[in-house]
Amino acid sequence: MSIHILPQKISDQIAAGEVVENPRSVIKELVENAIDAKAQNIEIWIEDGGKTLIKVIDDGMGMNEADAKKCTFRHATSKISQINDLFSIQTFGFRGEALAAISSVSHFELTTKTETGDLGTLIKISAGETQRISEISANEGTQILIKDLFFPTPARLKYLKTPETEYRGILKEVKSFMLSNPNVSFKLFKDGKNTLDTPAVQNKKQRIKQILPRISDDLLEVNFKNPSLKISGFICRPEKTIHNRTQQYLFVNERKIEDNLISFAVREAYQQSCGIEKHLSPIFVLFIETDPILVDVNVHPRKLEVKFAEPRDVFSAIKKACSITLEKISHVPQSVASSSNTMNFGNQDRFSKPQISRGNYFNKNLSGQTHFHESFASRHLHRTPQTESSEEPSYLNDEASLGNLILIGQVNRKYILAENEKGLFIFDQHALHERQRFEKFWKEFEEKPFSKQKLLIPLKINLSEEEVSLLHEQKSKIQSLGFFIKFIEDDTIELLEIPNLLEKEDLEKLFQELVTYFNEEKIGEHGLDKLKRKLVEYKSCRGAIMYGDNLAKVEMEKILSDLKNTKFKWLCAHGRPNYIFYPFDALDKQFHR
Repeated sequence: MSIHILPQKISDQIAAGEVVENPRSVIKELVENAIDAKAQNIEIWIEDGGKTLIKVIDDGMGMNEADAKKCTFRHATSKISQINDLFSIQTFGFRGEALAAISSVSHFELTTKTETGDLGTLIKISAGETQRISEISANEGTQILIKDLFFPTPARLKYLKTPETEYRGILKEVKSFMLSNPNVSFKLFKDGKNTLDTPAVQNKKQRIKQILPRISDDLLEVNFKNPSLKISGFICRPEKTIHNRTQQYLFVNERKIEDNLISFAVREAYQQSCGIEKHLSPIFVLFIETDPILVDVNVHPRKLEVKFAEPRDVFSAIKKACSITLEKISHVPQSVASSSNTMNFGNQDRFSKPQISRGNYFNKNLSGQTHFHESFASRHLHRTPQTESSEEPSYLNDEASLGNLILIGQVNRKYILAENEKGLFIFDQHALHERQRFEKFWKEFEEKPFSKQKLLIPLKINLSEEEVSLLHEQKSKIQSLGFFIKFIEDDTIELLEIPNLLEKEDLEKLFQELVTYFNEEKIGEHGLDKLKRKLVEYKSCRGAIMYGDNLAKVEMEKILSDLKNTKFKWLCAHGRPNYIFYPFDALDKQFHR
């Protein structure tokens, strides 16, 4: 078989696959060009999820006839003239590939006009072949119409998803542009219906209220600066994390990117500051500003990824910026904020004999044991952080100050009940005590992170050969935590030194769990912090009050009084709720009062 050169038309359609993957990528390229052209108003029209029609209209600078003819050639660009320009890019489009790629796989029509031109220019291209170039009456700016995307490449067409799935991708893309360009008005039309209409606003905070109205009041402002970069934007309150990463928006020099390392850095800030469950992800809109020379935006065909000159520094800065923000709200959730956090238990002995009041939703059996009403417990004690109805207990909404708590007692040897003037609190005794212990031990570990002690008698631990090999691989991280191990056989290690924090712990069991953790988790360059947290979690959980422990009054009072010094009092170390709150108003409604 002899080697031959592909025809230009075929090579263009193959190359188009790098830039044009789906309707979303088409819209991304076209909107980037519109923003580069200084457009103040952008309209996007789609039909059938963008498969049959995409139209983008802008009121930007437009092009004269000569530029309009050249813009659909491959590598035609006004942004780059020499190789060094690649290292100082401050525009979105710069390679000159987008229009050439799009026009090679669709019926393509471009109408454009400059402010000074008497007439505009119309160009029609079908599957890479120019059909018409003519003058035309037009408004200032550019309109690009794309019909039957991928019609000349049916194999690619069949891999497009359903219209609704494609639309969701387009919606996410357009929202990203809206967030990073608050001074631009955007409209999105789906099958003739206006689904997004966001007029220009003065700042990004106002734009976020347009784009994320349901979560905007629960976002925390991030502001951080160091000599090489600036980080701004918003992250959600810990209790507002969600089950997916669909509401994570990241921008570098106003360019929307996808970066798993930075998303991981944000999550690590939550993990260390307040705890977050494994299946939950934070919502964030973050903007990184840095010198263009420190970031390479030319590493991905669709410019979705960038390469930082110092990725470790960026990771650390993002994590620090988010941690500082979370620490500012660490004492109480937004709806619980109060000028007073003092715990006063009052003069009544509410433990020995619960009084009948609006807050006492109890029954007493013949033996005198206090029980929480079964139907109430079964409906409400295991509610998730997404609870929103004020008709039901919630640890997030309509909460009162934690001040002036009056202890009621223990329920089912699992929960501590207390009340104040606003309602009833149900505390998870294990989760709350674990959180308090975690914060105490974490502080100790941070102050003396490498404090360790030698074992009087070295401890031999038998493992599998694979597990010992894994520990070999992670030896430096293990030593950084305060352990010193000796590899004596292929399936045996000897533990010689341990962190002081873990004195009196079941070390063999701990190491077994550590090996499991190494197997299940990604241990990258920033894995040390995760391991530190894992050890502190282990220590906090093992010695905490457990479900089923019968508590004396003084023990419960101690736990409640310690709340004033507990930073993230409403979340356990793993991000689960420590308590729920049931306002008396809601109870009154239950009884039709």
